[in-house]
Amino acid sequence: MQTDRKQHGAGGWSPLNSDKYQWLEVDLGGRTQITAVATQGRYGSSDWQTAYQLMFSDSGHNWKQYRWEGHIGAFPGNSNADTVVQHKLRHLVIARFVRLIPLDWNPNGRIGLRLEAYGCLYNSDTANFDGDSSLFFKLSPRPIQTSADSIYLKFKTMKNSGILLHAEGQNELSFTLELQKGQLLLLLRKGRALTP
Repeated sequence: MQTDRKQHGAGGWSPLNSDKYQWLEVDLGGRTQITAVATQGRYGSSDWQTAYQLMFSDSGHNWKQYRWEGHIGAFPGNSNADTVVQHKLRHLVIARFVRLIPLDWNPNGRIGLRLEAYGCLYNSDTANFDGDSSLFFKLSPRPIQTSADSIYLKFKTMKNSGILLHAEGQNELSFTLELQKGQLLLLLRKGRALTP
């Protein structure tokens, strides 16, 4: 997040410098299904943005610009400090972080805004891990005649090494799916023996 902000004043965000290198970043606290955004200018001022772009991220490090029909879009902003301008997103976005980049602002003022994002927490069959977390799943014993359990993995990571999946069964049988220096390895273990 940009840190060079005005130290005095209230009523919204306004960076110290009004130029095209500023942005406002919001952490929604968890993956969120975002359906709309709304902006206002800074309360009691001549500070508002007239056009902006939106970017989204799950990690706060890798960002994607909001696109529709293959184009990066600029959203029309505000024409005064008080009116709320809401834009429903043509394609909903699932992300934890929202970044608003002002492209243009009131020529008689500065960049200034209040931002609201609309949506709800995203709940799905997708699990997200931060490197220190895990998921425990216990398979129930079944007769041999039944079909096998299936686990599908689709993942993206910013690290080139780590354990993706580890499972243990009866008779010291286990397997581990591990990423080592960018290579995917499946390790099968029966008793004390290890088979890569």
